[in-house]
Amino acid sequence: MTRHNHLNSPVSLIGIPLDLGAENLGVDIGPDAFRHQKIIDKLNRTGLAITDHGNIAVAGRAGLDPGSPNQRYLPEILSVSQRSAELTEAQIRAGHRIVGLGGDHSVTLGLVSGARAALTGAIGLIYFDAHGDMNTPDTTLTGNVHGMHLAALLGFGEPKLTNFHGPSPKIEPQNLLHIAGNDFDQAELDLIAREHLAAFTLTDVLTQGLGPLFKRINDLAARVDHIWVSFDLDAIDRLYAPGAGMPNPGGLTYREVAALATHIGQTCPVAGLDIVEYNPLTDEHSRTAELGIELIAKLLGHDYNWYSDYLARNDVNR
Repeated sequence: MTRHNHLNSPVSLIGIPLDLGAENLGVDIGPDAFRHQKIIDKLNRTGLAITDHGNIAVAGRAGLDPGSPNQRYLPEILSVSQRSAELTEAQIRAGHRIVGLGGDHSVTLGLVSGARAALTGAIGLIYFDAHGDMNTPDTTLTGNVHGMHLAALLGFGEPKLTNFHGPSPKIEPQNLLHIAGNDFDQAELDLIAREHLAAFTLTDVLTQGLGPLFKRINDLAARVDHIWVSFDLDAIDRLYAPGAGMPNPGGLTYREVAALATHIGQTCPVAGLDIVEYNPLTDEHSRTAELGIELIAKLLGHDYNWYSDYLARNDVNR
């Protein structure tokens, strides 16, 4: 996969209905809710060639022991992550790009680890999230693994996570770009400062605009061979994403996320992406699902929006 031909690569869609890394019940039905919204048909109409690989099997929490209070349900999360990592690795080796549908944000552990195993060269990670997700079992305030996996991908924390499906780190710390953070724990702020991690916060967006962020995206794309994009829908204001697992009253606007996704898709060698923390139980008129589909298309260098969907539904020619 190269920077020159990646836009024409086929795309493998993988559902990971995992909710064990969080306490937000409902995100486990996110992948099938996207399918109900005809995600495959809509993405294929943009010119993408999507193959749906179904869902990774996940055990229900009712039959599981939460285990350690500092890393709840870790064995099952690792088991699910192993299956998603193997499928991701195999599909990338076959020349496909990946779309992972969560599930809670801990699904990114398996997806990125599988991509790391399949790809040569440096990988950059563009990470949209209102939260840091950079805790460890020693610093966590909740014990939820969806707040630890990013630290693990960077090489910090629980060895079972950091050394999962290959050597640590999966992402070199200098190749992370965290976007739209607004609710960091103190331990995460300490890690960001100590490791000089690139975090362009919501306050930065409000005070500086998108210009400096576009430059950071360009700089990252220039120094890595591949980019993975991880998108927690709670990075977006709840006005536009009411179906986020943790709806955010002060997140990014539609114009901001659409512009960022378009820029990434047009300028970055995107090997794969995940859209996570979608809870259809709190969505309004499928607004969040539609935005998620639009962002996926844009991040993969294609286009989908309400108007193109209107034209297709009404069989209207321009």
